[in-house]
Amino acid sequence: MKNYSATRYLAALGLAALLAACASTPKKKPAPPPPAPPPPAPVVQAPPVVQPQAPKRYVVKKGDTLWGIASMYLADPWRWPDIWYANPDIRNPHLIYPGDVLILGYLNGKPTITVERQGKPVTEAPTGLPVEKLTPQVRYKPLEEAVPALPLTAIQAFLSKTRVIDADELEHAGYLLRSLDGRPAIGAGGEVYARGLTQKHGSSYDLYRLGQPYIDPETGDKLGYQATYIGTGQVERWGDPEKMVLTSTVQEALPGDRFLPITEEALYPSFLPHAPAKAVRGQIMAVLGGVQQIGQFQVVVLNRGTADGLDPGTVLRIFRRGVKVDDPYASGWFSGSVKLPDESSGTLMVFRSFNHVSYGLIMRATREIHLDDIVKNP
Repeated sequence: MKNYSATRYLAALGLAALLAACASTPKKKPAPPPPAPPPPAPVVQAPPVVQPQAPKRYVVKKGDTLWGIASMYLADPWRWPDIWYANPDIRNPHLIYPGDVLILGYLNGKPTITVERQGKPVTEAPTGLPVEKLTPQVRYKPLEEAVPALPLTAIQAFLSKTRVIDADELEHAGYLLRSLDGRPAIGAGGEVYARGLTQKHGSSYDLYRLGQPYIDPETGDKLGYQATYIGTGQVERWGDPEKMVLTSTVQEALPGDRFLPITEEALYPSFLPHAPAKAVRGQIMAVLGGVQQIGQFQVVVLNRGTADGLDPGTVLRIFRRGVKVDDPYASGWFSGSVKLPDESSGTLMVFRSFNHVSYGLIMRATREIHLDDIVKNP
């Protein structure tokens, strides 16, 4: 019994000594965090390449577009802002008008464009010499007379009334339940019942019809729905359901069409072409306008939007995706198959962007363009 007690006593002493040793052992300090990576080096672009046949003076004509004029001067027309010598005293100095004279010059080897309007300089010549400035009454012309950056006839239908509705908008959108008299199709002046409207959005609503969903070809995610404008409605009586009258329609409304609050969306007649602020890589996932072939001045839908840094005026280069092919002549170190490189096939400019989707206009097509072609920084 004594031996058993002594053994227990010695074991307890050993455990206590071990705990004391552990307590006295200094704790190991955590490793310092790794140093932050250095900021990326700024991208330094080479000066824009001037076309050999670029005119020294050019008189802007009615029907010109900024992109078309820039194509006469530059190999990459989207770099037009790089050679535009803008006068900071001029409101929106990138606007030009029929009758303006564009003058090509050079400053320290860099090409520049200055403008004369009514025989007087609108943008200061970059010579350091004093020039006469125009008064505001002469300097400005109506915005709608300015030369557009793009052929607006190609995109007019998609600037304001055609839009993309994402899942959140769809969840909170009201809908047309039925007409008062039960007719399946309703035109302007027709009275209807609606549900899901909110008084905080006012009493006027645009009516849209959902089209095909846009599915991201890379992830399979549903990015939104194409929505076609049907007309406008006005609430006559709030309740559940609300009573409305269709004040205008461009085609007959149907039950299930969606009411969305009217928003004042800005149009962009003077898009300023620019590269994305960060690296972008996406795909063409649809083409609008009921066409099968994708070529110059066709409208395409991209699986990237404002969340990815795209805004109106963003320029992207289009690439045909390289495919993997068998190589029957391979020997030695060469593999029996090889992936062909992506090849440039054109340029587009974004003219309308939503959260995860953008509309772009094909500005130049050097070869056939297809659905699923890649778009990335120019």
